[in-house]
Amino acid sequence: MTMGKRIAMTVAVLLLALLAYDSFYVVHESEQGVLTHFGKIAPPVKDPGLHFKFPRPVSMVYKVDRRIRPLTGLSQELITEDHTNVLVDGYLLWRIADAIRYVESIRTEANAVQRLSDLYRSSTGIVVSNKARDAFVSLGLKHQDITLVTREILDLVKPVAATDYGIDVIKAGLVEYTLPAENRPSVIQRMISERARIAARYRSEGEEKAIGIEAFAIHEHEKLMAAAHAEATTILGQAEAEAMATLAVAYSEDPAFYKFIRALDSYDSIIDQNTTLMLPADNELFKYLHGNEIPAPSPE
Repeated sequence: MTMGKRIAMTVAVLLLALLAYDSFYVVHESEQGVLTHFGKIAPPVKDPGLHFKFPRPVSMVYKVDRRIRPLTGLSQELITEDHTNVLVDGYLLWRIADAIRYVESIRTEANAVQRLSDLYRSSTGIVVSNKARDAFVSLGLKHQDITLVTREILDLVKPVAATDYGIDVIKAGLVEYTLPAENRPSVIQRMISERARIAARYRSEGEEKAIGIEAFAIHEHEKLMAAAHAEATTILGQAEAEAMATLAVAYSEDPAFYKFIRALDSYDSIIDQNTTLMLPADNELFKYLHGNEIPAPSPE
């Protein structure tokens, strides 16, 4: 065999080996294989393993990763509704849901990252530019819920990614929302002043409520004391009436003995060991000091 035939045979063998190698492809468990025949896309191959295809350029295979992947580093500087520059950094979680649409519109992961990055930045710009800075970096106590903002961003990104690229965007989020370095000192000082004003307002409201509570307590105390005094006066009046009735009954039963007891009570209240009285002997006060004037209690 001549040298030329040997070279031709070697080349033919290499070509056959190359065609045989290009006729098979492997699909891993985390992938789908999308074939094109003369540029037309065939249904994707979802089963993992070794598969056959026609050699290029008749058939080409695009391997599509089905796993969830993050897209980070989506930082940008935006202008808010109140014309303030802010720095925003965010992320996406995405996966390929429609392999055919993905291959038709994007084909490579690098293109997918670029399209999603542009879509996220434009959607974030729409949401942030329609809100004031204080909706995120609030000088007061009320501010926008970040969850609601990221939901608005996701609502803008998700339908476009699904329809145009066959990509399912699972989550869109904000990592950072802050001010440029040159604007931070003045804003921080304003925040400190605003917090001090809010604290002063709360102290004033607290003092006002304390005065109201104290006034209410005094009013309730006076009401209770007045009610207690009225009730005590009523009870005392009833007791005095009952005592007078008892005394009247006692007097009616034995008037002489009743006068005697009352006289002794008067002696006890006006005379003690240090008292000296100088009165006529026939004074009414001394009549019971003689034994013959002491009345005997009437028998029951």
